[in-house]
Amino acid sequence: MFRPQLSALLILAAALGCSSSPSTSSGYSPTTDLSNLCTTPLAPNEPLCSTAFGDTLWSGSHRASYAQGSSPFPGPSDSVATESAHLELPGAGVPVIVSFSASYDDGGRAAWSTVTGADAAIVKFDHETFEIIDWYVPGDREVDPPNFTLGLSGAYTAIDSENRFIVGRTRFVSFFVDSVEGDRLSPIELEKRIFMPDEVFCNENDVIAGMSLTYDGQLAFATELGNLFVIPSDADPNDLGEIPVISTNQDCATADEAALEIVSNSVAIDENGGIYVLTSVAMYRFDWDGSALSLAWRAEYQSAEEVPSPIRLGPGSGSTPSLMGTAADDDRFVVITDGLGLMNLVLFWRDEVPADWDPIAPGKDPRIACEIPIDFGTSAAEAISEQSVAVRGYSAVVVNDLLSNPTINPPSMLALGALAQNSVSALEGGIPDKAPFGLERIDWDPETRNCETVWANSEVSLPNGIPSISRGSGLVYGAGQRNGQWGLEGLDFETGESRLWVEAGSGSCRPELMMVLSILPGVAEVLEVVPDSCENSFYAATTIGPDGTVYQGTLNGVSRYVPATSEPLPADERAAVGVEQALDLLDRSQSDAPSNIGERNYLRRAIAQLLETQQVAASAGIADIATAAANAMQSLDEAVAAFDAAEPHDNYVQDARAALSAI
Repeated sequence: MFRPQLSALLILAAALGCSSSPSTSSGYSPTTDLSNLCTTPLAPNEPLCSTAFGDTLWSGSHRASYAQGSSPFPGPSDSVATESAHLELPGAGVPVIVSFSASYDDGGRAAWSTVTGADAAIVKFDHETFEIIDWYVPGDREVDPPNFTLGLSGAYTAIDSENRFIVGRTRFVSFFVDSVEGDRLSPIELEKRIFMPDEVFCNENDVIAGMSLTYDGQLAFATELGNLFVIPSDADPNDLGEIPVISTNQDCATADEAALEIVSNSVAIDENGGIYVLTSVAMYRFDWDGSALSLAWRAEYQSAEEVPSPIRLGPGSGSTPSLMGTAADDDRFVVITDGLGLMNLVLFWRDEVPADWDPIAPGKDPRIACEIPIDFGTSAAEAISEQSVAVRGYSAVVVNDLLSNPTINPPSMLALGALAQNSVSALEGGIPDKAPFGLERIDWDPETRNCETVWANSEVSLPNGIPSISRGSGLVYGAGQRNGQWGLEGLDFETGESRLWVEAGSGSCRPELMMVLSILPGVAEVLEVVPDSCENSFYAATTIGPDGTVYQGTLNGVSRYVPATSEPLPADERAAVGVEQALDLLDRSQSDAPSNIGERNYLRRAIAQLLETQQVAASAGIADIATAAANAMQSLDEAVAAFDAAEPHDNYVQDARAALSAI
């Protein structure tokens, strides 16, 4: 760990005009154009930021392209000093994912979400006041609103670098913006809507399931029947041209639909062009080279013949793939839970399988690096998760969603099919005698190349929501219930012990909402037991937002938990990490591995990381890092200039590496 050196700081300040004030920039000013770049937060195990997203805070499903459900930023850590509040929505539905805009000129932010209800609403609310800015219902605002399907489609969204809220729903993609550019308090406006042609779908019943943004700024969509397609972020609705599309199903359009592999989650994307799609049968990596899609690999995972839990939203795994391994020299995996009654955590090698790697067992696909059963320390015979795995570094956190003695709707009551059953199951998560219990952390050890459980907590109950990890607070957050009372649960990331519990509101719901829900078969009976269910997380994600605030989608609303104070990671840790990140970017710039970023932009990214590092180090009095960052930036400025002039530049990169390695 690096420590402040006051005497060196005074010398540096005299030589470079530095100031120890955090509000004063100091040191070397790069000459390279750094516009249209992002800066990866200075925190350990952070994926490369994507310039396609609007912000590094939390601007997409499961935060961003890596879909880790993990943040470097702090959340609440003191139960007593944290206040809860609830925002009721005007209509009926669940805001599954809450995403945040980039900061506006006045420092404020807007939060956006789709609402998985009967009117396909979009909600935009203000982070500062926690008040609704606008409630956009296509049927009320548009002359000819599109038809849409109820269910998963539309739940996964993104806010891009142009501050557009992008939603792929049913068979169309909508772009929503501020009606007054730059004014977060202005109403929602539909900028454009793209109706996708039939050829990107498997058949006439197919719809969009998940989506994310590629590192080169394109939009990638997976459909429920296993197709993957990519469109430009600036696509013209009237002139789409040829759309790259690939399928997980052979002869998709003519095959028996019952035999097709199904997608019931979103996708993950890495900087090397890998797009990871999970079906009911197998894990896929498709490669995107900027113009075409190709299959890189396919690996099957274990699954029960029938969905073993009514909480599940589809057959097979319940996970959106999460990516593990962030540095160029890390072991790099895609992580899921499988579809067995007693699920396994499964790690697949993301890139080439190491030449010296042997399958974990006879007959196993060599791409599987780890397959470890999860019982939450109870020796239970069954355990199921419907949520993606939260990942930080080589650590994976899995939640149990298996209800005790769940109500199973008889076939005669399933006029609305899985929607009714899933609603009944979600509501029963608030009944203490039926609620699931258990959270477990499993780590990959790169030395032994094996997975081991670090801790298991069998007493905590996060019934149906998507948990998240905060590196800044050292906590795992999730929507929990204790004796039927909903609230924010926070577990120590290192030990698994509960360190935070903040009660939500009473959970009371408007009578008219209860009437709407009661239309679904079986729901009325559950509501008689748990009538106050509007704090139920109902499959929604826990999001770590601005200012240490945690947001939680709920049935017909959003709850948030506001700490009295929040502190970022210590400056010495951030500065040290900034040096490591810059060195990693230099390694990538000279690597032959395929990438959506390119050598020149890796060098520019290294300069941007070092600029942030220099400012943090100088403000905290860490003179050796501030000096090294300045020297390295100067060398990299020369490297970019030489690159642009088609002249040799490796010597400048080596000079930058030497300056950073000498610390």
